Amino acid sequence: MKNLKKIKAGLGKYLNKDTQIEEGESERIIYIDIDKIKTNPRNFYGLRNIDELAGLIAVSKMIEPLTVRQEDDGNYVLISGHRRRAAVEKLLEEGTYTERKLPCIVKACNKIEIKKENGETTEFNENDVEMLNLIASNRGQREERTIEEKLQEIKYLEPFARAIYNQKEKGNRGNFRDFFAEEILNISKSQLQRINSMKNLTEKVKRAVDQKKISDTAAMSLATMSPKDQDKCMEKIINGELSGTVQDIQKYKQSVAGDTAKTTSTPSKNRKKSINTENKIIAIPTNFDNQQKDTQEWFYRELLESYQMIYEKAKRMEENETNEIKAAQWGKRASFVLHNIEELKVIAQKKR
Repeated sequence: MKNLKKIKAGLGKYLNKDTQIEEGESERIIYIDIDKIKTNPRNFYGLRNIDELAGLIAVSKMIEPLTVRQEDDGNYVLISGHRRRAAVEKLLEEGTYTERKLPCIVKACNKIEIKKENGETTEFNENDVEMLNLIASNRGQREERTIEEKLQEIKYLEPFARAIYNQKEKGNRGNFRDFFAEEILNISKSQLQRINSMKNLTEKVKRAVDQKKISDTAAMSLATMSPKDQDKCMEKIINGELSGTVQDIQKYKQSVAGDTAKTTSTPSKNRKKSINTENKIIAIPTNFDNQQKDTQEWFYRELLESYQMIYEKAKRMEENETNEIKAAQWGKRASFVLHNIEELKVIAQKKR
């Protein structure tokens, strides 16, 4: 018998009584042969530092209990403890450890039903709840996780977070992004924004961040570049041609943009072709039966395109900004432009 420490904040406190580890609750520990404990095929966390963990187990002879669920065939599937199992397996293969039975806590991941304010119910089945527990245990035990692991956490946790968010009273709801970051993930809004921006990174850049070759902030600068340019820039950093600072990456980005502009600029001898293309874009009519109407339609169309570009820029700045206050300001600007876009669409429709 052993008392397990309560998960004090974040995801754990939102799991219901059937899945949450409550403070003071005693769980029965049983010993299961390692061959009957299977790895979880849905586990996306890597098995790192196994040699170090195996060394600690060999010296201390102590293993923290694994969490498992029982299958119909009598075997067990891991919910948490993949590294511990791998470490013991390594010791057994080396012959430096002989105890094949591991301490385990068997849990049943029962489904969760969360009622929304409108009376509808969101259901999370046993597999969903198992994944929630798997993530909760790994987030609590792993000091460092890769970018891809963090992105996977967000992917699986967001539906659960939205269900909880919609369950909350409207007066205390606030912004979903704030709630998701602070209440579920236990991180700041700017940290969540930074992780989400990593989706656009190439595998080469992700590995560089995980290996501490470049910082998260520097990676955010790379995230706005094409995959090809990201990898080229990363090669220069690895080769020592660039330092890997945000300033160096920004300079490289500007040089790439300058080269692209030179390549795509229209030579004077092709100017006539360019003018024809522009005329096609703005749709100059073949006749002028209603010049006023045509002019107005052209004007609002061009204005809408300009507003859309401004809106996209504001959203881009919001997503890439690491400072929480500045990010909020860019978000406000984006909302203001979007409001003006909607108003402009109404005006343009009336003018037709």
